Amino acid sequence: MRPMYGVEMQVPTGKLPGFYAQVIHKIGDHVNVFDRDKLLFIVEGEEERDKLEAVLTKSHMLGEVFPLLLLPPQAQVVSLDDTGFISESGNHYLYADRVALFALALGEGNDRDRWAAEEQLKEHAVGFIPGDVQDTSVWIVDHSLAELVEGIARAYRLSVNWL
Repeated sequence: MRPMYGVEMQVPTGKLPGFYAQVIHKIGDHVNVFDRDKLLFIVEGEEERDKLEAVLTKSHMLGEVFPLLLLPPQAQVVSLDDTGFISESGNHYLYADRVALFALALGEGNDRDRWAAEEQLKEHAVGFIPGDVQDTSVWIVDHSLAELVEGIARAYRLSVNWL
């Protein structure tokens, strides 16, 4: 998962048609835009976010700015209703402040308990990123479900590592 920033552009009414094009051109000249979704620009790193904010502020077009997480291609997403979106280029993003990520601690519980816990977690998960043989899967839930996740893990004698 890669941290990103979403920066919204607010297009003011009453501007000449070329104004929007000039701002887009200026962004292209000064900012390394990773992805877009309509009027949302997605950049990687604070430096690019700051440059984009400066261009949009100068043009009086700066909207909301928020942290995002770019999901890897192998992520299996059940629902992004309130927790994320898919960009025009097909990338999956999560709103970083709306989700919690965790892994079940390795080496705890037996296989049956681990399976049962994972089945219960699937009912509440936004999605997960499968792990390989030596790494455990990363689960994604709405941030408001942290206590529920802890309770499920305790019920099956497992512990949670929050990421």
